[in-house]
Amino acid sequence: MKQYLKHLLLPLLAILMAWPLTGNAANNSLLKNDTVRHDNNGNLIINTTPLCKDVIGFNGTTPVEIYIKNGKVQKVVALANEETPSFFQRAAVILKSWDGKKVSEAATMKVDAISGATYTSNALIQNVQTGLKYAQKNAKRLGVTSSSFYPVLITALVIALALGIVYYLLRRFKKNR
Repeated sequence: MKQYLKHLLLPLLAILMAWPLTGNAANNSLLKNDTVRHDNNGNLIINTTPLCKDVIGFNGTTPVEIYIKNGKVQKVVALANEETPSFFQRAAVILKSWDGKKVSEAATMKVDAISGATYTSNALIQNVQTGLKYAQKNAKRLGVTSSSFYPVLITALVIALALGIVYYLLRRFKKNR
């Protein structure tokens, strides 16, 4: 019985030791900050508040959150700000300009400011561009260019392989008894 446990526990221990190599441990430690986080839908969310403290609209900062999944911008959402609501609503229309674009394409897009809300729209544009450049610069660590599904798939395959080996060894030892 002790040999069965030994042969069962060793592969499981190896899997647990290999888990950090899948990238999940590195991503989790990187994502524990104010700039980057993941949501339950697998989106990587870049918050420009800490990145763009010096980017000022008409009345103050205009931070945004950029939602990225599989290397594409899903949406850009404006965060709380001190802009005049009527002017901000006019300027916020530009936030949809980046939806569905690849991060590399979106980071270099030329978006025109909205007439009548120029300061606010220029600040929004600069926030989005800064956030996207941050995502590009840290793409490998953040998993921006590839799906976060692959580390999970690799881990599942390793576990399946280990369980197959354990099953094979258990059957082999049973026959030898």
